[in-house]
Amino acid sequence: MKGNKVIAFYDNFVNYQKESKVNDRIYSLYNRAKRHGLNNHSNVLELGSGIGVMTYLIAKSVKKGIIETVDISSKSVEFARKRISNKNIRFNVDDIVNYKPELKSIDFITLFDVIEHIPKEKHLELFKNISSYIGEDTLLLINIPNPEYIEYDQKYHPEVLQIIDQPVHLDFLVRNLENNDLTISYFQKYSIWVENDYVFYIIEKKKEFKEIRIHDKRNFAQKVLIKLFRLKLKLLYNFC
Repeated sequence: MKGNKVIAFYDNFVNYQKESKVNDRIYSLYNRAKRHGLNNHSNVLELGSGIGVMTYLIAKSVKKGIIETVDISSKSVEFARKRISNKNIRFNVDDIVNYKPELKSIDFITLFDVIEHIPKEKHLELFKNISSYIGEDTLLLINIPNPEYIEYDQKYHPEVLQIIDQPVHLDFLVRNLENNDLTISYFQKYSIWVENDYVFYIIEKKKEFKEIRIHDKRNFAQKVLIKLFRLKLKLLYNFC
């Protein structure tokens, strides 16, 4: 599909996003990011930022760090610029497949409900590009609709789908990640409006495995508590 048609679709999609505002899905993703460490000093790269609804939420937690956003739709980015005036936000219009961020140190990269709208033949290129700038401690957060749910809509409700709206199955995603030195460290299928309608991933740069003993990371109080817990197990479950 021609890129100009896709851009035109998302330029015209601004009004729909304005009506949607901060919905259940977006707010739940914002909370997930906070649970995984998003804080005042985080540097965030938001890929596929749309009209800036998630940017607006992230900016409530990130005051000292930098938020760098990019979207293919100039009208979406223009709307976001007018709506959000925080000095620590950088707005960019570009295709995220080949985008090179200005940020040199990135704590979080977000791809929230984006990759299902990127042609699948470009996914390898997308993750190759991300792999070129993701740091060892960066968390790449991906959220997508459950691929089975998209297949259901393709069959029964095609009118609700966007110009490109395709199922991204786990095996396909894993192949593209593995081929670019990226790995899944967390995966969850969860529900927002329909049972099991979304899938959330945390992706990291592949690292050489190191044996780090959990015992060595515990403080004195934690070590005492674990000893008491193990004693309790022996007393309650005297198998031998």
